[in-house]
Amino acid sequence: MPNQTYSLEWLNFANRHLLTAKLLIRENHFTDSIVIEIQQAIEKSLKATYAYWGDPIPKTHSLMPLFRYTSEKIYELKNVDEDELLSISDYYETDRYPGPKYLLPTRNEVERFYLLAEYIYQTIYNAANNPLL
Repeated sequence: MPNQTYSLEWLNFANRHLLTAKLLIRENHFTDSIVIEIQQAIEKSLKATYAYWGDPIPKTHSLMPLFRYTSEKIYELKNVDEDELLSISDYYETDRYPGPKYLLPTRNEVERFYLLAEYIYQTIYNAANNPLL
C-alpha cells in the first residue's frame, strides 16, 4: 500500500538540497560543492519512490540502481539521460576527493545537472501526489 507521507518526507529533504544548490549556483560557489547538493537531491528524490511503495530503502549513494527502480515505477523518467546520472554519481562517489582523477565540474555541467535534478524531483513529487500511481 502506498505511503505518501513517508515519500513526501524524503522529497522534503530532496527539495532542501535543490534549494541549496540553486543558492550556491546563484552565488557562483564552488562547482564541486554544488554537484554534491545536486547528487543528494536526486538520491533522496529517487529514494522517495521506495518509501512510497513501502520497499526497503537501499543504503547506497549510487544513483543508477535507484534510478532503474524508480524509472520502472514512474514512466515519465524513462527519457532521463543515464549518462548524466553516471557523471553526477562519479563526481559524488569518486571525484570529490583529491587524487589523480580529480576534476572539477564545469559551470555548464552544473547547470545541466541542476535542471536534471529539478526534473527528477518534480516528476517524482507529482507522482507521489497522484492517487492513481
